[in-house]
Amino acid sequence: MKYRKSEDHIEIEIGHTYDGKSLNHFFDDYKISRPKRYNLLQSSKVTLDGRVIKNNETPLHQNMVISLPLESGDIDWKANDKPCTVVYENEFVYIVHKEPGIIIHSSPDDPNCLNGLAAKWQLDHNIHVPVRPIHRLDEDTAGLVLYSKVPLLQPWFDDQLAQKKITREYLAIVKGKPMKAGKKITCNRRIGKDRHNAGMYRVSSTGKEAFTTFECLAKKDDFLLIRCTLDTGRTHQIRVHLSYLGYPIVNDPLYGHPSHVFQNMGLWADTLTFHDPFSNKKHKIHDIDNRDYEYFKRT
Repeated sequence: MKYRKSEDHIEIEIGHTYDGKSLNHFFDDYKISRPKRYNLLQSSKVTLDGRVIKNNETPLHQNMVISLPLESGDIDWKANDKPCTVVYENEFVYIVHKEPGIIIHSSPDDPNCLNGLAAKWQLDHNIHVPVRPIHRLDEDTAGLVLYSKVPLLQPWFDDQLAQKKITREYLAIVKGKPMKAGKKITCNRRIGKDRHNAGMYRVSSTGKEAFTTFECLAKKDDFLLIRCTLDTGRTHQIRVHLSYLGYPIVNDPLYGHPSHVFQNMGLWADTLTFHDPFSNKKHKIHDIDNRDYEYFKRT
């Protein structure tokens, strides 16, 4: 569907998908809650071809233009003095590079987490909406984090993540027995909490389902570079699965192998793929360079 976004509203040209369906079908697909629908309609700011709409059951037809108001509000996180590094931005989202050693969120009065840096970036760019990351990364993991800029569409992005339509790929630096470049391994062992070590997880027959695909990209000296693709999103999933397979991640403080060759823990969310909500355009975003991973390019 074609769309046009302004500062206070968005206009969407209804395509064939909603021809003959009701406005409720549109709201359902974009995960807009019943209370939010009511408030939108009661505001008299929802229009079809310029006509104010008050009824959820209003029929839609191809080439109609629906206009929805966009909320603004307070940035609900204490801002840091420095902004985050934004790798990509469009009308709906921005994607942030997270350094290792920083958590995404703690309490709203903590400016030193990633949300605090994101709050500063939003202030600098006059984006007055709540600070909302769509997913998480472990504290010691570097890489890309997706943030929503449009509160109305945040539930849709949350659902995209749940439906695995937002995908992330990771690079891991591990130590273990040699493996040929191009070789793939899958691990579907369940993961549960480690009852004997607080904050740790382990492979457990009573844990939650977890599925990860690994591909060896390169080998140098005693280290391997592994691409990791998640089919599920369990806490510490990649770290636990690699350790279980005998390929512990370098400098992983919980499950890994210490190494002075690399500066940080060898896990990097380097690629993120998502679709725009209305045009369905696919975006595949890569992170900024990471010095540790240059190791595999050196001769």
